[in-house]
Amino acid sequence: MRVRLVHRRSSTFHDFPYDKPQRKCIHCWIVNVTPPGFDHCMHRCVYCYARDAIFSRDGGGVMEVYKNLPELVARDLDRISLCPPISISNTTDPCQAVPELRREVARLVRLVVERGPSLLVVTKGDARFLLDVPGFGGRPHTVVATTIEGPPEVLRLLSPRAPAFEERLASMRALAEAGVATVARLDPVFPHVYQAVYGRGWFERLGRLVEQFAGSGCGHVICSTGRLSRRPPRGLHTAPSLVRMENLVAGIDGEAAAGLRRDYVFDRSGTSAGYLWRRPHRLAFHRRLRALCEASGLTYATCQETSAAETDSPGIPNCEGHPLPFSIKALDGQFHPLEGCTALCHVACRGVARPPCGRRALASPAPLRLRQLR
Repeated sequence: MRVRLVHRRSSTFHDFPYDKPQRKCIHCWIVNVTPPGFDHCMHRCVYCYARDAIFSRDGGGVMEVYKNLPELVARDLDRISLCPPISISNTTDPCQAVPELRREVARLVRLVVERGPSLLVVTKGDARFLLDVPGFGGRPHTVVATTIEGPPEVLRLLSPRAPAFEERLASMRALAEAGVATVARLDPVFPHVYQAVYGRGWFERLGRLVEQFAGSGCGHVICSTGRLSRRPPRGLHTAPSLVRMENLVAGIDGEAAAGLRRDYVFDRSGTSAGYLWRRPHRLAFHRRLRALCEASGLTYATCQETSAAETDSPGIPNCEGHPLPFSIKALDGQFHPLEGCTALCHVACRGVARPPCGRRALASPAPLRLRQLR
């Protein structure tokens, strides 16, 4: 794959775009290390939601990597006094095995470690290279969430170009041993794929997977059953995600494919519209899987598609399962975590007269704006 280093011209700052009261995501500062789009992620997973998104950008067969992210982030850090957790990266994988990309990600992570904000890294790649960043291992308020959609047989179908199962598990194990809080994103689980591969005993295979997560040092599992689209990707000659998934399952088991077509229906619940597994099935599945996780000593949360009260482990600070508080700037320019902050402002601080940050206006599901943090 050809790689081109490019300058990003505008601020990196943006939050999740959800503004509904049922928002589950923490408020955060999302920094994407490439433009969003099919050409900027070598994994090219079958179910990829970013491929279908309206913001997806055609790279003309070239992966573009931003080469000035630390400088842009540092500029904004100098402008604000309150910093939400920084999340790297949500539309393409920040740990792809691309030297140019990993070099820029390591530079960015080094800046965050030096300045002090909370940090979340979301990847299905091998994140062990981040342990070479001074101070990364054992750093508080740092979480690495590794996406492992299933056992090896499932990964070979859904994400065959991404790192193999053992590599992802080894990365998670090494990070945990180095004192980094680790999360397994069992996300998404497409039950009909599991049925096609494992037959009637498909759920029991998930139980063995959970045991492997627990044995790796992981402390928390995040799961969804997928949000698919019937809308073709803009400007790309490829089928939408729902059709891609139907074709994949049909090539293995026609009955399971018919079940997928029947059971994934349009749904506006949660934070955005899409084709979801029927709600009664979803609820029963998540409650059963949560019980398995908790029996192995793991906490559990769902990603967007159910409320925390319905399916998540009690007592966790947010869906990420680990504290990722806002940080406040000291006179020396360093940021220090706010005690008692969860970054789930619209839930934890709703109606609170004196929130930890002192800013009642942030207790809203609306996306953060940089000007609110000055």
